[in-house]
Amino acid sequence: MSRKPGELQASLRDRWQAKVSPEALSGCWLWTGAVKELGYGVIGLGTRQQGVAKAHRVAWELHNGPIPAGMNVLHYCDMPGCVNPNHLFLGTLSDNAKDCVAKGRNFVPDNRGERASWGKLKLEDVAEIKTRKMTGRAYAEKFGVSKSAVFQIWRGINWRHQ
Repeated sequence: MSRKPGELQASLRDRWQAKVSPEALSGCWLWTGAVKELGYGVIGLGTRQQGVAKAHRVAWELHNGPIPAGMNVLHYCDMPGCVNPNHLFLGTLSDNAKDCVAKGRNFVPDNRGERASWGKLKLEDVAEIKTRKMTGRAYAEKFGVSKSAVFQIWRGINWRHQ
């Protein structure tokens, strides 16, 4: 929707407030405007040249003032779409990483061994390879893997968790 000539643009605070929807159960203020990567809301800062900013960072600045250089705005509630200033705090990238680990959000899937959907070897295959009763080439042909895969098992580089 474009403005008519002479019509003033709403303030950033007014435009931000119009896109906030409080959620009663969690206390989060959910962003109803545009959303970008990982679910974080964004809002235009005014003109096209000024660009956009993440809505939770704008929330911090509107309610608490400027964000110091090198600081990030983090969420107590772990909801990227939350812009409630009471759910936000300042921290470094290191603080964010520590918060992530402390809250168990740093999930790394265990794709080792048979759990790897792309894997060709089974546990019993690896046990046989580790006996070294055949050549690397023979094991590679038998199990449909490369010789280097066999050698990495022998060296303890792959399948060392078994």
